[in-house]
Amino acid sequence: MKLQKEYIILTAVICVLVLILVVSSDRNKMSYKLPKTEEIESDLITQIEIYTNKESILIQKSQNEWLIVPQRYEADADKVNEMLDVIENLTLTELVSDKKNYSRYELDEEKRIQIKAFKDDELMREFFIGKASSTYSHTYVKLSDSSHVFHARDSFRSTFETDVSELRDKAVMEFLKEEITGLMLAGEFGSLELKKQLKQVQTDVKEPQDEDEIQPPEEEVWLTQDEKQVKTSEVNSILSKLSSLNCDSYMDEQEKKNLKNPVYSIIAKGSKDYKLEIYSNEEKEEYPALSSESEYPFWLTKWTAESLMKKPEDIVEEKTED
Repeated sequence: MKLQKEYIILTAVICVLVLILVVSSDRNKMSYKLPKTEEIESDLITQIEIYTNKESILIQKSQNEWLIVPQRYEADADKVNEMLDVIENLTLTELVSDKKNYSRYELDEEKRIQIKAFKDDELMREFFIGKASSTYSHTYVKLSDSSHVFHARDSFRSTFETDVSELRDKAVMEFLKEEITGLMLAGEFGSLELKKQLKQVQTDVKEPQDEDEIQPPEEEVWLTQDEKQVKTSEVNSILSKLSSLNCDSYMDEQEKKNLKNPVYSIIAKGSKDYKLEIYSNEEKEEYPALSSESEYPFWLTKWTAESLMKKPEDIVEEKTED
């Protein structure tokens, strides 16, 4: 009986100590005042530096575009804007740890991502990014002037977890479809030239109309040079892809000199000629290609390339018997 009472007393003491520890910990967190991050406007930022243990990336603003330097590759504007949004709105919500156990939060030198944002030569913001919280509603961060680990609002590590290849703008051709009036296709079959014309739409109105009435509506049709009817849907499919063509990735620039004798080429004729050349893929899953709108050689996915390489029988309407 005496032993049982001692167990009860010991259990009660442990519970009290745990309660004191919890309350003390909560008070410490409540009494700690979170450092205030200075308000900055993303429009003022002219340079972003990203450092990992593998590489460093420098992005600079040049007039209205962002460039990856020193190569001066155009950066993907949407991805840079996501970075700017995080940098501008960085908000600390809670102190997580005042110990230097950074590896637990992926804030150690091996896994952390260091961010610096500048306005010209002035450092506006510097912080380190760790992993996302278990709920993915916060990210573990450390400020450059503090040894403490904090929760920052939102999950944004993936925004900065990138490399030069991934960050480059993948757009290799862009134009307005409406400006295109001609199309030249060339491949193993030879060449096929198409032209756009306006054709009056036939109506069911039989009564004569006054001269002042609205002219009959017109529609765009595509014809071959010898006036054969063309499948408009196929031409529109080609133009839709070309007018906002993105590559899968870029090739080594030195490989450009090895690209000879394209297996297929397309010229879209508008305010100027927009030319795409596709080369043999040698049984790979991607095709090497060149665009008149990009100085760099690039890879197109197999699906994209082959969906553009139309044959005459895919496009020209079959002649039907009356």
